[in-house]
Amino acid sequence: MRGIRHAVKLTLTMAGLAVMMGCTGAAPNRSPEEWLSLSYSGLAAMDQYSFAGSMQIGMGEGVMLRPKMFEGNVVNHHQLTIQSEHQDPLYWNPVEVLKALNQSYETVEMLPLNEGEASNKEIIAIRVKEKEAASKKRWSSALRREMEQLTGGIEQGNHPSMTKRMELLAQANKELDDMLSTLNVVTEYDITIDRQRMLPLKMEERTLFDYTRKNRPIRENRQTTVRFEAFDGASVPVQ
Repeated sequence: MRGIRHAVKLTLTMAGLAVMMGCTGAAPNRSPEEWLSLSYSGLAAMDQYSFAGSMQIGMGEGVMLRPKMFEGNVVNHHQLTIQSEHQDPLYWNPVEVLKALNQSYETVEMLPLNEGEASNKEIIAIRVKEKEAASKKRWSSALRREMEQLTGGIEQGNHPSMTKRMELLAQANKELDDMLSTLNVVTEYDITIDRQRMLPLKMEERTLFDYTRKNRPIRENRQTTVRFEAFDGASVPVQ
């Protein structure tokens, strides 16, 4: 009897261990929304990281302009430094982008990996569409800030040349207001994520702008690709 009871206990113990090992070994079945949230939390928790990317603007359905290259470094979680070959501002801070997407996404879906990534079981990819109202608000604010920076040094006065400048400034502000009143923005992001470290490895943005200028419809598009190069000093494999 003791031998049977011992054998039964041993069998149950082994079965329990097998279940526990199976549970710990299995990859969690997370939703696309959870992966988006985890990628933001993971990046926000990093003390320092670096990234490199390119941004390209296109007019209508035609030729894309030459890509603008940039590199970025973050230290102490939030101190961002961007180096770019152009002086115009780049509205691209990865952790802020992920934070905004978590707050204003319209849809999030899993993506099939491309041919080069399909064999890598350590990564997943999601596509995030931002709410159009949120995209428009963000870009309208950014363009107004840029206008303020361009015109902030203009002083008022009675000199004829100064009066002309003020007239041009008023005209530029009115044109901006008119364009923003007709602006529609559609933004999508494809995000490749390290499923073990729960960190973004690559982010690809596609933004489409439609607006009217002087009664003429205009379409622009912007494509940005960012690859993370290091987290807390450890380099990231090329994706």
